[in-house]
Amino acid sequence: MARALMGHVGSPGQDTLAFEIARLRRRVTELEAEVTRLREGSAELDLELHRIAEASEPALA
Repeated sequence: MARALMGHVGSPGQDTLAFEIARLRRRVTELEAEVTRLREGSAELDLELHRIAEASEPALA
């Protein structure tokens, strides 16, 4: 009977594993949001650098 109850309730490690999986999923979501933010910033930076390069005169002119 005890074995049946332990199988039904689960092992103590399962709670820890479930908590760790939830924590890692939250972290992945945070990192995906940061990647998106950095890509948007990179695009803005690329446009600004392109604008500066077109506006400047050649150094050896």
